Amino acid sequence: MKLSSAGSMTMNQSGEVFTRGSDAVFGIDTTGRIRFTNSQFERLLGYSRKQLCGTRCADVLCGTDMHGQPFCGPHCPIPKTLGSETTVSDFDLIVKHSAGDSILVNIGSCYAQEQLPPRAAQVSVYFSLRQVNPQRLLQRMAATPTSAGKDPGGPASLTARETEVLGLATKGMNTAAIAGRLCISAQTVRTHFKNIYQKTGVHSRTEAVILALQQGLV
Repeated sequence: MKLSSAGSMTMNQSGEVFTRGSDAVFGIDTTGRIRFTNSQFERLLGYSRKQLCGTRCADVLCGTDMHGQPFCGPHCPIPKTLGSETTVSDFDLIVKHSAGDSILVNIGSCYAQEQLPPRAAQVSVYFSLRQVNPQRLLQRMAATPTSAGKDPGGPASLTARETEVLGLATKGMNTAAIAGRLCISAQTVRTHFKNIYQKTGVHSRTEAVILALQQGLV
């Protein structure tokens, strides 16, 4: 079962479905600690549930992007988007097996539906992992020159205001909060993000935030 990036489910629904699903799935709380795993996830990475529970996902996955740059860590942008209208596109990541081997996976995410105020040990985001086969990897690498961005120098062409908007997004602020901080309309914020997407070659706000953090654009 592949998770929908924009989807949300109640805690009971998600736990039951993901336990029975065919994909490797884990869930984290707002601090980035693992609070749910299914057996497929444990087999994929070679850990037991006891070893994983309460561990920071960054310390388990040790993920890097396709260029070998660190992705997992305290600055992971995905938990910051909780409660915002941001959607998260599926992305590829190289993660570590407990034996030290590298595994290329495609990751999807699903935010849990909040019915109560967030609390410790409550799953906020679920992730599904699907191992990418070598043929797909070669196809992605071959497509990199055209899919990485319309203009390799695009990020440098962001205006001062676009950079400011992107910087506030890296702090976890949603559209309304950014608009209030900059005294502009929400529609203007959305327009700035559309321009940022075009210039950087990304397709979502989270991808833009990830790019900004990795390349020091803000």
